[in-house]
Amino acid sequence: MLALAGLAGSGIVYGFRQRQASRIRAELPAVPTSLPSLQLAELIAQAQRTATTPEGIAELGRLYHANGFLREAGACWRLLQRAQPRDARWPYYLADLARSEGDYAQAEEQLEKTVALDPQYAPAWLRLAEMKFKSGRPDAAAADYRQRLALVPGDPYAELGLARLAQQQGRPDETKQRLEQLLARDPKFSAAQNLYAELLAAAGQEERADHHRWLGREAGRFREAEDPWLDELGRWCHDPRQLCHLGTIAYQTGSGDRGRSYFERAIAENPADPLAYQLLGELLLETGTTEAARDLLQRGIDQAKTAAPAPTHYLTLSQAWEKLGAPDRAMQAITAGLGRHPDSAELQHGLGVLLAALGQPLDAIAAYRQALALNPALAEADFSLALALLGLGRRDEAVQALQHSLLAQPAFPKSRLLLGRLAMDAGRLDEAGEYLRPLLKANPGVPEVRQIVAHWHLQAGLAAVARQEVSAGADHFRAGLALQPDEPNLNANLGVQLLVLQRPAEAVPFFEKYRQLQPDDLRGGLFLGQAYAQAGRLAEARPLLTTTLQLAEQAGNAAIAAHCREVLAALK
Repeated sequence: MLALAGLAGSGIVYGFRQRQASRIRAELPAVPTSLPSLQLAELIAQAQRTATTPEGIAELGRLYHANGFLREAGACWRLLQRAQPRDARWPYYLADLARSEGDYAQAEEQLEKTVALDPQYAPAWLRLAEMKFKSGRPDAAAADYRQRLALVPGDPYAELGLARLAQQQGRPDETKQRLEQLLARDPKFSAAQNLYAELLAAAGQEERADHHRWLGREAGRFREAEDPWLDELGRWCHDPRQLCHLGTIAYQTGSGDRGRSYFERAIAENPADPLAYQLLGELLLETGTTEAARDLLQRGIDQAKTAAPAPTHYLTLSQAWEKLGAPDRAMQAITAGLGRHPDSAELQHGLGVLLAALGQPLDAIAAYRQALALNPALAEADFSLALALLGLGRRDEAVQALQHSLLAQPAFPKSRLLLGRLAMDAGRLDEAGEYLRPLLKANPGVPEVRQIVAHWHLQAGLAAVARQEVSAGADHFRAGLALQPDEPNLNANLGVQLLVLQRPAEAVPFFEKYRQLQPDDLRGGLFLGQAYAQAGRLAEARPLLTTTLQLAEQAGNAAIAAHCREVLAALK
C-alpha cells in the first residue's frame, strides 16, 4: 500500500510539472520564420524544447535578445520576471529592449526595479542617470551619477554627466574643473575632450578649443561604458551581420582583440558571406600578419555565394600581395575586382597607385582620371593624380587636381599640405597661408602640420621684416614658436625684432634659447650679449661678449669680432 501511495504521489508531481510546462510553452513566443543562420535556427529550436525551467527560458531569451528579435526576447524576460521576481537581470534586459524601441518611460521604470533589486550593479545607475538627464530632471540625474561614482570611484562617464549638468545649470567654473580633472586621468576620453573644447570656444580661447577638438577626434570612436550583463549577450549572437557589427565596434574602439573573435565567429556562422573575411582581412593586414590576411581574403572570394565581395575586398587583397612583394598578383586582384565592379572608383584609384609603384606614371594618370570620372568627389584620387603629375613636371595640372580635391573635401589635409608647400616654394606666402591656416585649425596636434606652419610663419615673418613691418614680423615669429618652440631661426629672429622694438628684456630668453640650440654659432653669443647690455645686465654682458670676441678671433670671423668690440666699447 505504501509503495502504491508513493507511486501516486510521484504521478501527482509529474502531472503538476507537465501542466506547468504546458502553461510556459503556451506563453512562449512563436519561433520567427526568418532566421539569419542555420545554426541559430537549430539553437532556438533546441532552447524552445527545453524552455520549461527558468534556466531554459533564460537561454532562449539570450538567443533572441542577442540576435535582434526584441519582441520574442521581451516575452521571455517577462516570464522570468514573474518566475524570479528578485533577479535584477530580467528588468535590466527589459529596460534595454524598451530603450531600443524608444519607450524611455518603460525603460526608466525597469531600471528603477533593477537598482532596487541590485543596488551594487553600477551600469544600471549610469543608464538611469542618463535617462533622467535627457528627460530634464537634473537633481535626480545628479543623485544617480553620484551613486555610480560611489560604486566606481573616478568613473569618467559619471564625471562627464555631472560636468554636463553643471554646464546646463550655468556653473562654468565647476564644469571646467570637473573636465580638467577627468582629462588629467583619462585624456583619451573623446566625449570629455569635445565638451571641454565647447567650453574653451565659449570663453574665446579658439586655438585651445581647436586642439581639444583634434584630441577628441584622435581618441577615436566613443566607447560605451562596460556593461557585463549586456556585454555577455554577445556570446549568444549567431547573426553574421550582427557579429560583424560588434566586431567593427571593437575594432574602432580598440577593445579586446579588436573584433577578431567576432569576425571569426561570423565566418563560422556563414562561410559563404564575404563580409567577415574582408573585415578580418583588413585587421590582419593592419596588424602585420600579411600572409594570413592574403589567404583569408582569397578564401572569402573563393567561397562567396550569398553576396559578391565588395570592391574594398579586392583592394585589400591587392595591397596584401603588394606588401608581400608580388606586384603581378596584386594586379591580378585589382583586375579581378574591376571585372566584378567595373564602375568602382576605389578600384580604379587602387589600379593607379599600383601602376605608379610599377613605374608607369602615364598609365597611373589615366587610371586616376577614370576614378574621378566615376566619382568626382574622391579626393584621394585627385591627390594621387597630383603626385603623378608633379613627378612629370606638370605643376599647373597638379595644382588644378589638388584644388579640385578641395571642392569635394574642403578640409582634405593631404591636398592642403601639398598646396601650401607648393605656394611657399613659389614665394606666394599669402596664398600658402590660405591653405595652411585652416589645415592647422583642423589638425593642431599633427607634428608635420605644426612644422610646416611654423616654417611658413618664419618665411612670412622674414618677408614682413624685409618690408620694414617689424611688429608684423615679430608676431609671425612668435606664432611660429608657439608651434615649434625649439626652432633656432624663429628664436633668433624674434629676439632681433624685439631688440629693434627696444624690448631687450623680452629678447633675452629667445637668444638664450638660440644659444642653447646652436652653441657653436658665434652670433648667438653676440646677440645675447647685446640683449644683456641693453637690458642693463652688464655683469652678464661683459664676460659673454669677451668670450665671444676671443672665439671669433680664433675662428677668423672678423665681422663678429668687430661687433663684439663695438658693444664692449660702449659698455666702458
